[in-house]
This record gives sequence, C-alpha cells and structure tokens, in this order.
Amino acid sequence: MSFAKLRVALRETRAHTHPEHPDRSLRGRTYAIPFAQVWTAAVGLASGGIRGWTTVRADEDLGTLQAECQTLIFQTVDDVEIRISLDENAQTRVDLTSGSRGGKGDLGRNKRRIQKFFQILDERTGAGPGKILDPTVPLIRTSLLLVGLLGACGPTDQTPPGAGVAEEDSLAPIRNFQARSYERHIVFLTSEGDSTLLVPWSFTARTRPDGVDREVRGWLARSDTWDPFLSERWEGPPNAAPWRLLPHGPVRLVVGFGDALETIIFQEGARKLEVNLGELLVEWSGQRAQTYRVHEGTIILSDQTVDGHLLDMTRAWATGDEPPGDWGILLSGDTLQVVMEDLGPGSGPEGGAFSFWARVEFLHRQWQGVRLTWSEVMAFEPARRDVPMSWEIQSPEGDLIGSLSTIAPFLEVAEGEGPMLPLDALFQVAGTLTLGGEDFPVRGLIRHIQR
Repeated sequence: MSFAKLRVALRETRAHTHPEHPDRSLRGRTYAIPFAQVWTAAVGLASGGIRGWTTVRADEDLGTLQAECQTLIFQTVDDVEIRISLDENAQTRVDLTSGSRGGKGDLGRNKRRIQKFFQILDERTGAGPGKILDPTVPLIRTSLLLVGLLGACGPTDQTPPGAGVAEEDSLAPIRNFQARSYERHIVFLTSEGDSTLLVPWSFTARTRPDGVDREVRGWLARSDTWDPFLSERWEGPPNAAPWRLLPHGPVRLVVGFGDALETIIFQEGARKLEVNLGELLVEWSGQRAQTYRVHEGTIILSDQTVDGHLLDMTRAWATGDEPPGDWGILLSGDTLQVVMEDLGPGSGPEGGAFSFWARVEFLHRQWQGVRLTWSEVMAFEPARRDVPMSWEIQSPEGDLIGSLSTIAPFLEVAEGEGPMLPLDALFQVAGTLTLGGEDFPVRGLIRHIQR
C-alpha cells in the first residue's frame, strides 16, 4: 500500500456506494430482479447470513435495513445501512453505507465489507449475466418488475381481517417522474361435472407524481352467471412500494412468512367470501418480468369449502410502453394447468402472438408465438365492436392445438371517444387442448381487452 493510500485508510471511517462512484467496486447494484426477491435475500444476510451481522431494524415499506457488524479480531461493532428501492427505470437498486463507531481509520474494512456483501448477495439472488445492470447506462425502454411487483402484498404487520385499513407511507414527488401501471390478478377456478366456479380478483395501481390511483375488483361466476360483487377505487399518497396490495373497504388480506399472500377476504354485511392460496405447484416468468404462479387453492362461500386451483399473476409497464394484452388460465382437473398471455396491446380476429406455459402432471412445457384465432364473433353494440365467442389455437410447430368456446361472457364498456369504445371482457371458456397428440378437456378463463 502506498503512503497516500495508507494515509486515506487511516483517516476514513466509513464507505458508501453510489451509482457514479469513481471506485467501480462502490457503485452498488442495479438488479433486473424483483424487489421482493432482493429484499428477502438482503434480510437473510443482515440477520446472520454473514458472520457477525445482526439486524437492528428492517422497514420493507421504506426499503431500509440497519445492521450491526462485529469484527472478528477486535470484537468492535460497526454500523451498516442497506437501502433497497426501485430506480427511475423500475429496476431494483441496492446501496450500502458502512461506518466505524470508534472514530478511527478503518484500514479499508468498510469498503471490504460492502464488497463482500454484494458478492454474497449476487450469489443468493442468482444474479448472473444480464441481471446486474450498469447504473450509468440509461435504459432505452423500461423493463418493469412485478412481483415481486406486486409480488409482495404488504408488511408483516399488515392490518388483520376486521381491523382498520392500513395507511400508505407518503413520499415526496420524484424528479423525472415516469408513471407506471401495476396489475395483480388472482383467479380461483374449479370444475365439478358441467359446472364451473370462478372467482377472479383484479388489483391495479397507477402512479402519478402526487399519488397512486388504486382499484380492486372481484367477480363470482357460477355455471353461466356472472356476479360482479366488488368494485372499489381510491386515491393514495405517493408510495415507495405502489405495487403492494392494500386492504380497503370490505377487502382484507392475510399474509404469512416473507409477506406471501395467503388469504383474500371479502365481507360486506352478511355476505362473506374467502379465497385461500395453498401449495405452490409451478411458477413461470415472462419476457417482460411478469410472474405466473399456479397454486392449489380453496374458497369458502356460504360456509362451504370448495377445493380447486388458483392463478396468481403479476405484470407492470411504464407509460409510453405498449401495455400487455389478453391472458387466461385453462385447467384439466389435476393433470394439466395452462397459463397464456398476449404481450401485444390486444389480440384481434387474426389472433395474437401468445406465450403459453403448461404443467402436464410433473412436466413443464412452453410455447411462443401461439395464435388464438377468432373462429366465431358476436357484435357488442354498447362498444360498437365485435367480441370473440370461440377460438382456434395453433402453435408454430403444431404440437399444441385446440379449440375453445365461450360458456358465459361478462362484457363491460369504458368511457372513451370515437366510433368504438374501450372494452374489457371476462369469458368462461371450455374446450379441448391437444398436446403432443394427447387430448385434454379444459375449462378456464380468458381476460380480453380492446383499447
């Protein structure tokens, strides 16, 4: 070590990261990894995952961790603050400050501590090539994260059922603000004979400089009847985690370990409906950081418990990006679970370029560029549009084909201008999928959007 560097080492008592720090090892991390995944890993490291570290305080809403670090030789205690947030491109940003309490030069100890933390954090989050971004290079197009976007539901001390509504943490408006939209869709589905029971939930959040516009909706579909039992909209202040699910009005949420959503409860007067997420069967990720999780699930309705399957889906996008389009879930008993999504702004009669994910017993399959061609349409005069009533399915290689027909549609028209108005539709569907020459009778849900 040169005399100049030694003099600095004897004087410095702290080290910190910054995206443009002249020392590249102190530029922190910008991850193309969901916030919830990075937060969980960081909490584990600060809580004894690194020898000598102890968590003093953890606030996931603010994205801050405070820890004490005891040195191995002299048994002195230093302080570390970890800050985890979303940057202007909605990527997960992690910064650290490590400082010595004694006021004496650290001989580079704080810098080495930061370097070690990020080395282990990279391993714990699986941050391979393409997952660690250069914070000094702006993204041309925003690649948004969800879920965890929406992957986390709320703090572990979230308001329990029957208690008051949780308040949001306010933040000052952010410079260079870019509005973003976050969606989380949770769909319970079960079939018994010719009867289908569907309970779709839709949680949305749209940010603006001075707040967050939120909406929660719920539907109950039995056989060929739709009951839109819930539609709530409200405004909240700016929030560090706008993707979080928040209880509101008649809706309560129960979360478990790691802030994982366990239960959604709707209660209004004597009317009560409860949806429970059970064992996770499979999880997939999309090209734009969407997440799709299929669980076993149960619903409690009128004191009757019904078993089935459940889709937990998250996605997000920035204003200026094309919003994603149609999506759906198809089931064939316990044998086959299929999730599909059109990444375009909305499919038309010629079919969109859908991505398909399938769990066939214990095997996983995936297809890209699948066409869902409208084989039958119906005129919906309130929107002055045609809507699909049946679909033909064809993968590019022909190893996935099928047909679906509508059992019952739920059609809504939104306000707008022009000869055609925006349309939002839910379709109960039934049909057949053929995978690798084997036929599967399927039932499910398709969410269809025309903007």
